[in-house]
Amino acid sequence: MAHGHGLGVDGSRGWAANLWNSLNEGGVWGVPRCGLTFAKRGEQLVLVDRMPWDPDMPITQEQLLAFQDEDIEGITTMFASIGIVVVPLEI
Repeated sequence: MAHGHGLGVDGSRGWAANLWNSLNEGGVWGVPRCGLTFAKRGEQLVLVDRMPWDPDMPITQEQLLAFQDEDIEGITTMFASIGIVVVPLEI
């Protein structure tokens, strides 16, 4: 699949394609709003790190994990629209 196809079809799909095409093999993408880090590995976007919770944060650990999980779900859906599989963090 040519990942650049579909640019402009909708904002998320075009944005995901642009991001994907800008990453080199092994390149990383950090999501500052939730502390997730992904790496491009072949035709997959692999979650490689999650920001840990800190007691000084204004949210609970459960809230942080739920927020991160919601973002992972959205990111997975967005990249699936351009044929890219998002792989969860292996512990």
